[in-house]
Amino acid sequence: MPYCITLRSRTDARITGWYDGSGGRWSTDHNRRKVFNKKSDAGPVCHELRSLCPRNAEVINIEAKLDDPSVDSGISPSQHHLLHTGPTPNRNRAEQQ
Repeated sequence: MPYCITLRSRTDARITGWYDGSGGRWSTDHNRRKVFNKKSDAGPVCHELRSLCPRNAEVINIEAKLDDPSVDSGISPSQHHLLHTGPTPNRNRAEQQ
């Protein structure tokens, strides 16, 4: 099972960043997250991140990689389809032509 390292919000526990392996360490883009094949591979990196950021150590975690970040977004299932659709078409467009 693939794993990633997450940084969660202190207030609502949503994921606010993923470890991406770059010099900046964190990305808010889930597509840039670094994926580890084994949890044990992510362990030393997670330990280093917690050491570098002791104030945030409790919200830096190793988690199973989810293919759909909306699972953690707090969006209700009835609104989930809105994530994958474009803008609502102008219904009056045909009337205007």
